[in-house]
Amino acid sequence: MPTSSSANAGFAPFANDADALTLGELNVENHTDHVAVFGNLEIRRDAEGLRQAQALKAVLDAVVAALSVADLPAHVDAAGGTTARQVKNPFES
Repeated sequence: MPTSSSANAGFAPFANDADALTLGELNVENHTDHVAVFGNLEIRRDAEGLRQAQALKAVLDAVVAALSVADLPAHVDAAGGTTARQVKNPFES
């Protein structure tokens, strides 16, 4: 189960498939082959908005740093998702 944090402490991009953090309604999920960012974040002009902006910048800076030192291919196709297969209905005899 992913862990959740309101800051980026300990978030190492591409390190595992378990880490996650939340900023407002914005979620950042760690995976070994990608980092998923989704949701909504309203950065307001106040101290909390500054804190959220700094936390988001720190996460993105960590992603950029991890990518910068890696030997990267020009392009990687996205995973095709799960493979569908038919299974027996457990409610039928």
